[in-house]
Amino acid sequence: MNHIIKGIVIVVAISSLLIVGATSMFPLMQNSFAGQGSINPGTISPNTSTLQVVLNNPNSVSATYAVTVTGNNPHPSSFSLSAISPQFVKLDPGSFAVSVDTGVSHSFSGDCNGTINAGQLLICTIQITAPTH
Repeated sequence: MNHIIKGIVIVVAISSLLIVGATSMFPLMQNSFAGQGSINPGTISPNTSTLQVVLNNPNSVSATYAVTVTGNNPHPSSFSLSAISPQFVKLDPGSFAVSVDTGVSHSFSGDCNGTINAGQLLICTIQITAPTH
């Protein structure tokens, strides 16, 4: 099952690259791929970057966890996340960090903290490592 989830993450990452390309070529499509939550385009600078947050939970795809992104103008800055679909967070260039309130053991992989540059797409994966009850 773990291999299937990794395959989904790869497909989602490739799909998101296509989406980012489509939204930069066709500005009218910019909100067509917003995913969960809405983004007010007036609050985002032209140098906006995208952070994709993915939850890998082999114990339960329906469990949701509260995730917070801190950084330079993140939209959304907090949201509920499940293994069913990723969340795309728009933020301005600079330092950022992802945190999660799970109550169970977890780890981070990929780009879950650090610096994001203008126009960059980074992917943060949150791995649930303990069974959920």
